[in-house]
Amino acid sequence: MNYAFEEFEDFENSSVIFRGIVGSRAYGTANAQSDTDTRGIFVVPSMEYVRLVPPPKQVSDPHNDHTYYSLLRFCELMAEANPTTMEMLYLPENCIITSTPAFETLVAHRDMFITQRAVESHLGYAVSQMKKAKGANKRVWNPWPEEPPTPEDYCMFLRDAHELPKPLKESGVDLRTCLATRLSKSVTEDVMHVYDYGKETGGVFRGGAPVVSSIPKEDAGLRIGVLIFNKQAFESAKRQHHEYWDWRRHRNDARWVQQERGQLDYDAKNMMHLTRLLFSGESIVMNGRPIVRFTGEKLETLLSIRRGEWEFDKIITHAETIQARIIDGKDRLPAECDKEKVSDLIAEVMRKAGVA
Repeated sequence: MNYAFEEFEDFENSSVIFRGIVGSRAYGTANAQSDTDTRGIFVVPSMEYVRLVPPPKQVSDPHNDHTYYSLLRFCELMAEANPTTMEMLYLPENCIITSTPAFETLVAHRDMFITQRAVESHLGYAVSQMKKAKGANKRVWNPWPEEPPTPEDYCMFLRDAHELPKPLKESGVDLRTCLATRLSKSVTEDVMHVYDYGKETGGVFRGGAPVVSSIPKEDAGLRIGVLIFNKQAFESAKRQHHEYWDWRRHRNDARWVQQERGQLDYDAKNMMHLTRLLFSGESIVMNGRPIVRFTGEKLETLLSIRRGEWEFDKIITHAETIQARIIDGKDRLPAECDKEKVSDLIAEVMRKAGVA
């Protein structure tokens, strides 16, 4: 069996038992900048699972906008109460691209996944979204320059014991004409004697790390002071710089306009999704099913949050109120799904798809 992504996009491929539109276009919150994301489910002939090289659990396009889960992986995620896969069993009809009797069997048994664990996964994911909103907001207000940090930026220099260390850039020392011997080394910093030869020597730092040299006794008079390199701070800065610019390269710029103009102090899109997940978790408790397509007052609340019309504290208070109602009501549901019944369901779906 060919598991290339392009094969699953072929509508003649009978191993695909479901395709559907997910994300904002399913929720009813899409705008002009929204992508169209899809998810699907494929079945694998049972004999494929006895091969030395097992079949893939999921297959995606390079940007993960379009993903196909194997039936086994889909049911594993459902047993774990994954909100992203759960919504696939509750999509509105106009978001279903491909449906089959095998998929309809999954839909007929979807209630077995409505559990306390499903509620908790919605809550947990919502809380993580809240943290993302704050974390990403810090990136907006604390941008990194394009040039990566250098070790020299994290050095202090001390000329003699009678003065306080000062930043290297304020000392007037050019490390490119210097060599160093180490006084001490720790996890957090390096302390080195520095000798100035007055000409290019290769420098104290090469490839972002200090180079310890052997200094002849006759060159002792070239010593100009002590260099303290905060290695831990430099490594942290390199990591943060990489994370920031990786985020900048891959982000949707339109999403951050209001924050960068100083009009918002939170990530509006993530906060909208936080609220959406809480609404859906509450619906699982109250109605025995998540919400996928939003309408009416709830939809207007979501769109209003994304437009930046709510203060951050108001969103948090609103979220905490919903969360309290969810916690109060979740005990009416079973703790988690019956794994044996899930296994029986997988077998039944495989029989319906003709691959058992």
